[in-house]
Amino acid sequence: MMSFFSARWVGALALFAALFMAIMFAGLALTPDAVRTQNRPDQFNANSARERLVRILGDETPHPVDSAAEDVVRDNLLREIASLGFEPEVRDAFACRPQPRGPQIDCARVRNIVFGVGPDDGPAILAAAHYDSVAAGPGASDDGIGLSVWLEIARMLSQEQLTRRVMFLFSDGEEPGLLGAYAFGNTDPLMAPVEALVNLEARGSRGPAIFFESNQPNADAVAAFGVAPRPVANSVMADVYALLSNSSDVTALTRPGLDVLNIAVLDGLEDYHTPQDNIASQDLSSVQHMGDVALAVIRGLARQSDADAATPMVYTDLASRLFVAAPAWIAQAVLAICAIVAGFVFWRTGGAGRWTALATPLVMIVFAGIAALVIGFGLGALHPGANLGFAYPEPVRALCVLSALLGVVLSLLLLRSGKCPSQTNAAAMLWFAVIGSVLAIFLPGISILFVIPALLFVVGVSVSLLWKPAAGIGVWLAALATLIIWAPLLFLIELALGFEMPFALAIIAALIVLPWLGPIAYARGEGRWRELAVIVAAGLVVSGVASSLAPSMSEARPRSLNITYLLNTSDNQARVLAGSAERELPQSLAGAFEPELVLPGDRFNTWA
Repeated sequence: MMSFFSARWVGALALFAALFMAIMFAGLALTPDAVRTQNRPDQFNANSARERLVRILGDETPHPVDSAAEDVVRDNLLREIASLGFEPEVRDAFACRPQPRGPQIDCARVRNIVFGVGPDDGPAILAAAHYDSVAAGPGASDDGIGLSVWLEIARMLSQEQLTRRVMFLFSDGEEPGLLGAYAFGNTDPLMAPVEALVNLEARGSRGPAIFFESNQPNADAVAAFGVAPRPVANSVMADVYALLSNSSDVTALTRPGLDVLNIAVLDGLEDYHTPQDNIASQDLSSVQHMGDVALAVIRGLARQSDADAATPMVYTDLASRLFVAAPAWIAQAVLAICAIVAGFVFWRTGGAGRWTALATPLVMIVFAGIAALVIGFGLGALHPGANLGFAYPEPVRALCVLSALLGVVLSLLLLRSGKCPSQTNAAAMLWFAVIGSVLAIFLPGISILFVIPALLFVVGVSVSLLWKPAAGIGVWLAALATLIIWAPLLFLIELALGFEMPFALAIIAALIVLPWLGPIAYARGEGRWRELAVIVAAGLVVSGVASSLAPSMSEARPRSLNITYLLNTSDNQARVLAGSAERELPQSLAGAFEPELVLPGDRFNTWA
């Protein structure tokens, strides 16, 4: 029996620790670069953009649609546009748009601001952002960041030769229901020549600018984004976003044949739609990143004619350093071929222990999901209504990652499939490719996330026919590629969806460590797994306790709660509202409100 502190035991523990740390802090790879102290004339200047935003927002009073405060912001905005040498036009309209999830109709007077640069006629690119805010906050990021970025880009483009006109739309009434964009997209003749749309948004105050929504087929949009510096994007996020009920001005402006790039800042959700969405909270490095990305995209679109490519593309960034794209059908076909090759390699590993090795990856994923599900259910029972991990996300993130690592140890311990690392690895890559192929049927954009690691494995196996060490190199490259591609994605999913379903995040973490089954089995050899299981389980317990003890809100990340006064003029009844009744109220307010269908046609209760 091997000694407790053997070299392989220490090596396996070190590998577990490295994987844990890499997944836990993968989001750091997406951190925008520091703000440049000097800029070339052709580079975006974040400091100039910030100075304009300060002048536009003034005293940072919230400025919802058709309010006196918005009149002030609009005048400031028009003054800034004119100072750049443009002649802005205010498009005044009364807009009504049906709510997509109910019989109500949102209406308001909207005053869209439009100006342009480049050829006076012919095809146009629409650069969009909205200038109204919610009533609760000044909207420095939502969507002051878009305004300030486009103004600086407009200044730069006015000195360049463009093939297509760039039309800037600063829409009104986005917050109550995309009203300004709806009016512009459906009734304004200026929309007619638009061939491409780039929309800038924010659902936070920091972090990278993420390309999260496009059109289909999306080849032109993907090609335009491919030149962006420090790209952050993947096609599965676009697929998932299309399934959600979320919306932006793109929803009201899009039409068949329009190339769409929707780009947003997502980190810093605690500031979104709150008084904290102010200039002090806005990260200037995020302004620079959004400016660099938007400038590269808009230049590429404006300097060339519409390629009118009709190919659906899948794409991903690699740790925000490289951007990879391929036609969707090619990615899916290559992934299917990789699954077949991995199956052949697995079958050639021999009959002894074959079926336990084949079961190991599935058992690992199931263990990971069950562990996170049980602990997540327990945390929900202990803290009903709490926004798990909102103020302190690290313990819950650790819970998800350790659930996956516990699944690895328990599956190898119970099935004893670590005795043949090559067999275990072949089984892991087989399931990795098969799972990817199945998921790609429902989410085509996910294929690119699976095909790169699977292809590296297959290339290594193929080259090993001539040079035997290539197989091992391919295994490690596939595992590293999975970590580089998937770990930052786990962080982005955390930003977008939070920790409401920790078991789902644990399963994604299990997919990240799936190609590492072989290297882990090799590192441990035939030694015992029990000690590693105890260590990982102890870490899981500690993270669960820390998640339970950590407050769900803090001074820096308070719980958002809007109190609204509603007067129904049809019956002269007034109510005070406190948001959707699907979300529990703080105990200090719970007794004062009751769930109620407030308006005719409401399908969901509101605290009233």
